[in-house]
Amino acid sequence: MKPVGDRGERGAEPGGPSLALGFLALVPLIVAHEWGAAVLQRGVVNFAAVLLALPFAPLGEHALEASWLAYAALAAASLVALFRADYALVPRLLRVFGEGALSAVVLGPLLVFLCWALQLTGEGSALRSAPPAHMPALPWAAVLTGGAAFEEIVFRLGVLSLFYLAVRRGLLALGARPGAASPAAELAALAISALVFAASHLDFVVARLAGAGGEPFDGAVFTWRVLAGILLGILFRWRGMGVAAWAHALFGFAFVIGVGLGVFLWCATSSD
Repeated sequence: MKPVGDRGERGAEPGGPSLALGFLALVPLIVAHEWGAAVLQRGVVNFAAVLLALPFAPLGEHALEASWLAYAALAAASLVALFRADYALVPRLLRVFGEGALSAVVLGPLLVFLCWALQLTGEGSALRSAPPAHMPALPWAAVLTGGAAFEEIVFRLGVLSLFYLAVRRGLLALGARPGAASPAAELAALAISALVFAASHLDFVVARLAGAGGEPFDGAVFTWRVLAGILLGILFRWRGMGVAAWAHALFGFAFVIGVGLGVFLWCATSSD
């Protein structure tokens, strides 16, 4: 599998400094999510965070603290790996944050265009929601934006990468040439991970593992999430986990302050 990332995250062996930098860039988002969830007494928690916490469930009441220790250990290991590789840590982290912000700015209009091209924005579409009437509370916003870190770990680093390896190895076993197997595996992994990402927001999926939460199925919204998953997957493979996570988080924060996808569509079509 090719190493993911950009010149800030790429340029090292897979699993080495590139992945370490990507995870370290996620730490502020993880902290934000856990702070918001704690203030809300764990009443609102990102579904991907719930999935990542499942291995700690046998620890019972100490499961949450164990997950925090695991994230802290990974952050410490990432720092050690980066220092050993003599990384220019601060400039590279700033570059990851900057590219994530720029990608978030591009992501919204691109999704609007794709939804319009696929005719998902007609009269009565759930995507044409008006701007929110009130600014949500800060802890809720922290859970929403910080949860992007867990979703990138689960759906891009986990699901996308695993399906890429599985499909590529399967094609090679069937006699496909490496030059054909790799791009075919990339496309298949992007599509499958995007579908899994979109499905993870549905109420009947969330309820099975988290007990409650999620949203009812709507074709336009589901397709929009699939498109977002594909774009984030491309960003993950091209620029790295840190850039994808910050683009995801900042785009999510745009919804909180009222400049998300639905608002763009509502403003563009409210005069129809």
